[in-house]
Amino acid sequence: MSKEVEMKSPNTPMDTPPVKTVLPTGRERARLRWVTVEPIYVLAMIGNTCTALVRPLYVKDVISESYNYNETSDNHTKCGADQPSNGTSLSDKIQAESAMWLLYLAAASGVPAMLSTIIFGSTSDRLGRKLTMAIPLSAFAIQAAVYLFTVIFKLPLAVLFTGEVLQGLAGGYGLLFSSTNAYLADATSEKQRTIRIVVADMLQYLSGGLNQLGQGYLIKVGYIPSLAIAIGSNVAALVYIAIPLCLIETVERGSIEHQGLRQVWRSMKRLVMYNVNGRRWQMILLTLYVYFCIGQFIGVSAIYVLYGTGKPFCWLSETAGLASSLIWISLAIGMLVGTKLFSLCLGDYWLMQISCLSFMASYLIMGLAKSTAVLYIGTFVGCLRLMSLSVARSVLSKISHPDEIVSREKVTARRLSSVHRPYRIGFD
Repeated sequence: MSKEVEMKSPNTPMDTPPVKTVLPTGRERARLRWVTVEPIYVLAMIGNTCTALVRPLYVKDVISESYNYNETSDNHTKCGADQPSNGTSLSDKIQAESAMWLLYLAAASGVPAMLSTIIFGSTSDRLGRKLTMAIPLSAFAIQAAVYLFTVIFKLPLAVLFTGEVLQGLAGGYGLLFSSTNAYLADATSEKQRTIRIVVADMLQYLSGGLNQLGQGYLIKVGYIPSLAIAIGSNVAALVYIAIPLCLIETVERGSIEHQGLRQVWRSMKRLVMYNVNGRRWQMILLTLYVYFCIGQFIGVSAIYVLYGTGKPFCWLSETAGLASSLIWISLAIGMLVGTKLFSLCLGDYWLMQISCLSFMASYLIMGLAKSTAVLYIGTFVGCLRLMSLSVARSVLSKISHPDEIVSREKVTARRLSSVHRPYRIGFD
């Protein structure tokens, strides 16, 4: 609600009632802007994709060096061509060991995030959305710094666990995801919410794709420039949050009573307790659907680069960057164009079904692929596979009461944290 401030002019008689000036709240001011958390989406994704591309390539390089095994463009026949049984088994052993290291690193960040997302998320009602965005961004910057020092000083791979655990304790991408979406729910009307969420996601994927396209070539120079960009982008996002003129806080401090963890869990239970017009089953099924969409995408994305560096694809860093960028760019185009086009003649649930068909066909093609070209075809076939994620979140926000939106985002964030990268165990 808007604030009323009493003002009395010095020339006004004493018996004249003071003039009341209505000051808009932060939420009302934020709704007047078309750009709010979108720069945070972009900067966070740039930092995230830098680290995400470096991680599998660096881990595999270190393990390969420990076995005195080298795959370079001058020695490309070591990957894919007919080799003696010892050489083939060594390549497979390195691939399997790299996958296990990536799994352990993922668990180190994903498991703590399952709880920390709820704990930190419960403070956003009292301390504001900006704080819960700043916490994971700070951890992302420190995580990238840990990777940078590990690369520079050639520290053991175990040192990487420090950054991963810290990132998980800070809530990770799940907390950032829930905070930015709660902010968008605060700063948009129900009518414009779907397109704003779709545009934000589109910018996120597009920036990630363009960044990885350049990172694939930059990594040929070394891992240090990529990790420096990761640190810089997260710091830039923190600066954007810290400047009041850039991002307006939508939560009035002191206007909402602080909720402890018990109240947070109760509010989550209330999301499905009230069954008005079938709302309970809608919320349960849509939440599970969001869980499924995030899980299957992150699970495949987590091993995609490692999958491509092995036989029969034998990617180098620039090919890995190109392939990763095509995924993000195709998702950005498919999400924006597909949502806008199909929503003209189809409802939300039809859009989700089309999205499901897209990712089923995409993963079937990728699973049967024997060449990089076929992988690219599978990528473009799946350009609509995350369209349903934005649509489902929009439907959830529409059937939620205003005071339930944050609790709903915490449920979604907890599911996101639980599958963030440990989900890849099913694919390794």
